[in-house]
Amino acid sequence: MSKKLFSNAEIQKLKQNPNVRNVSPRTITYSDAFKRIFVERYLAGELPRAIFEAHHFDVAILGMKRVEQCASRWKKAYEKDSVIGLMDNRKGAQKNLKRVLTPEETIQRQQARIAVLEEQVEVLKKLEKIEGRCFIRKNKLTTAMKFQWIQTLVSNNNFSRYVSYFCSLLEVSRSGYYRYLQCQSQRTQRENQDEASRDMLSIVAVSKRALEVSK
Repeated sequence: MSKKLFSNAEIQKLKQNPNVRNVSPRTITYSDAFKRIFVERYLAGELPRAIFEAHHFDVAILGMKRVEQCASRWKKAYEKDSVIGLMDNRKGAQKNLKRVLTPEETIQRQQARIAVLEEQVEVLKKLEKIEGRCFIRKNKLTTAMKFQWIQTLVSNNNFSRYVSYFCSLLEVSRSGYYRYLQCQSQRTQRENQDEASRDMLSIVAVSKRALEVSK
């Protein structure tokens, strides 16, 4: 559990979020619907912070530790008991109280487990192929080329959780990769600015010629 305490102002702000069921200085209870949406998007490759922010949470108030703990806890609960594991059963019963599942719930749980296993198998197949290519190419690529390849792997396969793994395979630093992305973003911004400046100069030149012709 995160040790970060919520102030009265933060509590009031959090209570305004429809994805929050209850909040106290020490704890926050999220809606079951939000937990289901979070797990679906998280398993699809989205980052926990991005999912929380997309649902109007201020991560500066929550604290990244609390966000990461939720991601870990909800993922484990979903893999074990499907959507049932994400339900808040504290009201009116002990949290760990076991009950007999309906046939529909039993089927739903098994289908969720099968889906998770199938997804894991597909990921492992992709990673096995990628690992082989990494070992073949890593000594033939420059550092910039390795960073570019990692970026392609991550963006094309929803592999944002495997950045550290790819950096290790290609023998480059994770911090270096993120610096590369930052520099790339800055380069793109500069190129866009240069292009806008060229367009503006072209417009000025055309306008100037038009004025000269009209005289």
